[in-house]
Amino acid sequence: MAKYLLFDADGTLYDFKATERIALRRVFEKNGIEWNKEMFDLYEVGNHFCWDSYEKGLMSQEKLKGERFRILFDNLGNTNDPEVAGDDYVDFLSEAGIMIEGAIDFLDSIKDRGKSIITNGIAKTQHGRIKATDTRGYFDEIFISQEMRVAKPDKAFFDIVLERLGKTPEECIVIGDSEKSDILGAVNSGIESIFINFDGKKSEMATYSVSSYEELTKLIETI
Repeated sequence: MAKYLLFDADGTLYDFKATERIALRRVFEKNGIEWNKEMFDLYEVGNHFCWDSYEKGLMSQEKLKGERFRILFDNLGNTNDPEVAGDDYVDFLSEAGIMIEGAIDFLDSIKDRGKSIITNGIAKTQHGRIKATDTRGYFDEIFISQEMRVAKPDKAFFDIVLERLGKTPEECIVIGDSEKSDILGAVNSGIESIFINFDGKKSEMATYSVSSYEELTKLIETI
């Protein structure tokens, strides 16, 4: 029996980096911050810290939304409200849906396979981007950590997914670009995994590694 496909969203099918830059530039402009690489990199320091804390269960997603901008504003001496900036950013992200090049053709090529989305993203953002890209119809279910109140790589996240789908770990495979959330979560849950990295990086933790949708399509046909 063909394995059921559990797809991560950002970096796997949806081009979050492109979407992020559009939304973040709007936030910067609204808050009087010059848009350049130095400012973007400074934001990323706080953003990575907050998401890492969230995935380790040390920070709520609600706090994360504003905290990453509080860190940025504190470093810049900016007196604007980070909570407002955080809400604006979520709104701007939800309006800008961009797929990774080739993702739609790939999804069309596997349209007959059972599949769902599993994502740690903020619910409003993810639902908005899925709607903006008109991709909801490709998936049976959309599992979003904020709505589930538990995040990848926690085994509890995958337990909920499996229970709702009526699947066993052996019947599924996780496909994602993050070792620390997608692949580690799959390992924690006894689910096989495919690590996808468009730059050719491989994962020793994953069951398989691919670097393109072409490779992924051929692999999926065999499992």
